[in-house]
Amino acid sequence: MPAKKTQSAKSHTSFKTLLVLGLLTFSPLTIAGEYTDKLSECLLAATTQEDKFSLVKWMFTAMALHPAVEEIADVSLSAREQANREMAELLIKLLGRACFSETRLALRHEGSAALQTSFTVLGQIAAMNLFSDPNVAAGLASIETYISAEDLENRLEFGQ
Repeated sequence: MPAKKTQSAKSHTSFKTLLVLGLLTFSPLTIAGEYTDKLSECLLAATTQEDKFSLVKWMFTAMALHPAVEEIADVSLSAREQANREMAELLIKLLGRACFSETRLALRHEGSAALQTSFTVLGQIAAMNLFSDPNVAAGLASIETYISAEDLENRLEFGQ
């Protein structure tokens, strides 16, 4: 009996790892199978605007731990825990209820990569949501204060 618990714990850890990798991977999608496509469609259809905000918050609190930004992205432990709770609720909602059948079929027919690919799609949508916000877009555009498009073009043209 203990061996079964150990195997279950290993499976749970592998599932979490795949899920996190899928959520944080913003690379172009690989060719997905029929069941992965259906799971992706279900996840997108079942995700509300509030859910996307929860996903963005969770991603941000995780990224704020990176050494390159930790000193400027001061996220409190309570904010990180709240984001984790919201994300856990979202995963239960999506995988355990709204897209339960699609999840089972995708896992059965296409394996655990189906989860990673499907959550990559969801992560990409959340990132697009983040970057399309007018405040974020203005923040990104503020780089023009330091270099103009014309100056950049000239530097590239003349190799400066």
